[in-house]
Amino acid sequence: MGPNQSEASVDAGRAAPASILVVEDESIVARDLAGALVELGYTVPATVATGEDAIARACELRPDVVLMDIRLKGAIDGIQAASKIRERHDIPVIYLTAHSDEETLRSAMQAEPLGYLVKPFSLPQLRCAIEIALRRRAVNARLREHQQWVATTLRCVDDPAALERRVAERIADLEAANRELECFTNAVARDLREPLQGIDGLSRLLIEDYAGKLGPEGLRTLKLVREAAGRMRQVIDDVLLLSIDDLLLMSHVARAEPCWDTIDLSGIAMDVVARLRESCPQRTVKVVIEKGVRVDGDASLLRIALENLLGNAWKFTGQVEHPRIEFGAIEKNGARICFVRDNGAGFDVNHVNQLFLAFERLDSDDPFEGHGLGLGIVQRVIGKHGGRVWAEGAVGQGATFYFAI
Repeated sequence: MGPNQSEASVDAGRAAPASILVVEDESIVARDLAGALVELGYTVPATVATGEDAIARACELRPDVVLMDIRLKGAIDGIQAASKIRERHDIPVIYLTAHSDEETLRSAMQAEPLGYLVKPFSLPQLRCAIEIALRRRAVNARLREHQQWVATTLRCVDDPAALERRVAERIADLEAANRELECFTNAVARDLREPLQGIDGLSRLLIEDYAGKLGPEGLRTLKLVREAAGRMRQVIDDVLLLSIDDLLLMSHVARAEPCWDTIDLSGIAMDVVARLRESCPQRTVKVVIEKGVRVDGDASLLRIALENLLGNAWKFTGQVEHPRIEFGAIEKNGARICFVRDNGAGFDVNHVNQLFLAFERLDSDDPFEGHGLGLGIVQRVIGKHGGRVWAEGAVGQGATFYFAI
């Protein structure tokens, strides 16, 4: 089986609604949870109340995800049951618990769960946790199938050493994608936490203060709750959809082999800025582009890098009174170093190493949209050219991104 076949098999596996095994010893909670899952578009082949039954039913049904309560009646708890399930099958487990103390968390992590939801949780939180677990499972399946393909193919080639090197690079790319997905999981959980806390707070206010009399104030509060819930649903939908497009771009950059030519980076930068101006005609930004900056490289890949660098500069100068963006090049130690500089929000220099990690944002409270993929893509593009990229900046004093190829 080749790489394309493995990807097709994973996609085919998601054609039907994902099946979720519910492990919850409170019958009313289990019933409500099963109903919520069906409402979200999943199937629930069974609900069980003990760890022993969870192990047996997981082996029998092979669900796509197990939702596991930690505190269960019976001889074994949810953590022990999850460990047994993970030993036998690659089934992602998401813990459901009312306990978030350090000891419980430490014990729970031993079974390598793909999610941890603290009760009470909302439907958007539940859906997001399940979708992340399903994606992680798909990536792991691809990785295993590629490794199996490698082992089979190496026995059938005339030059195994050369093929082994190419395959090792392929596996490294897949492992990098898996690590990026872990960062995505953390980013989504972090960005969801605060708005959902707001929803919970407003809901509690409604129940505590207006349970018996939904007058004008009660109706106003209810409206706020509904608006907050609507915004949260939209955030989740946007994150899931946009991350797919961005991951496809990341994957394209990872697979692409540079087609070398002499490239006019100044011309590309002018075109990128022109498109930015068209997208935001209401903004007035002073942009200085040095003429005649040429390098040897791949035009399409370097365009992607400049789109992200200039796009970031455009975005992070959005709250500056007199925004300025500059593109140019300097000569240092016989090498040409290109740069994009702005006078925007800048960043904390102590966190500079986090800038190029996919899905990593330095401040979840900042007013700028985005999911932290752009600079990760830039680093991959420059790496494809055998170069490096680095940054200088300070909070409130702008940023400069350099790259040499």
